[in-house]
Amino acid sequence: FRRSSSAVGVVIAVAFTTMVLSTAYNLLAFNPDEFANRPDVQEYENLLQNVSTMDGWERTQYYWANNLKVAWVSGLATPSYFGFNSMVATNYSIGTALTYVHHTWGPEAALAFSAQIFVHGILELTGFYIIAAITLRAAWNIWKGLGRLVEITGKGGKRWSWMLTKREKREIAKHLPAIKILVRDFVVLFALGAFFIFLAAPVEAYVSPEVGWVFFSDPLMPIIFLTSVGIFYASIVGRTLSSLRRDVNSVWRDVRCMFEGRWRPAQLSLFVFMIFFFMTLIRIILGGI
Repeated sequence: FRRSSSAVGVVIAVAFTTMVLSTAYNLLAFNPDEFANRPDVQEYENLLQNVSTMDGWERTQYYWANNLKVAWVSGLATPSYFGFNSMVATNYSIGTALTYVHHTWGPEAALAFSAQIFVHGILELTGFYIIAAITLRAAWNIWKGLGRLVEITGKGGKRWSWMLTKREKREIAKHLPAIKILVRDFVVLFALGAFFIFLAAPVEAYVSPEVGWVFFSDPLMPIIFLTSVGIFYASIVGRTLSSLRRDVNSVWRDVRCMFEGRWRPAQLSLFVFMIFFFMTLIRIILGGI
């Protein structure tokens, strides 16, 4: 966890920021009629109707199929930062769902619904946050490694080539222990995240609806529960602050070098990340039209 702690901190901070901003945007930018007529909202409403016709076991299988598919795609598409960007899209959708409940049943129902989400979300969302963090770390290092390879093979004005010299092979070999550690961390954390997602499906199908009625009947209960959830995630982010500051400072140095015309391998990681992140933002914006 320590080696991925900064990525975990970034993922959780971005996730909750996205959720809050999405809810605020959807509440303030659209009146109820405009919001209800949006294609993504109508799609969500149809999804609710389809899921409501399923029994508990059918819902469990449905959640397994959908959520584990997203998890596996996140792993397979690691170089594209899919896990991180999928997490951003998911938390934006949560904000949309909260707005839907607010407009349909009122603010107290939205509060209860947000607490109900985290009954299973403490497993499901945490699982996705873990996968987003380890794939973010892996993708960053993949592109940084490619940037480093270009740097190594281009020294002394040498034209870049796949044919490596002995010196270049020795320099690359120095990074093999770090690569092995990254692969091991990836397997362990990805498996842990997928396991949490697997456990969350029956909780979402059987437990969350029952607990949801408790939240709907007593407005104090969702406040207490959400406060506990907030403290849980805040404590995790708090444990990552030192490594997060270190890595943010490192990225900022790379950005300054870029503007000064100096090459740093991590600049390739940042460039690819920004491309896929902005593609995700565009998809979210167009989906809400």
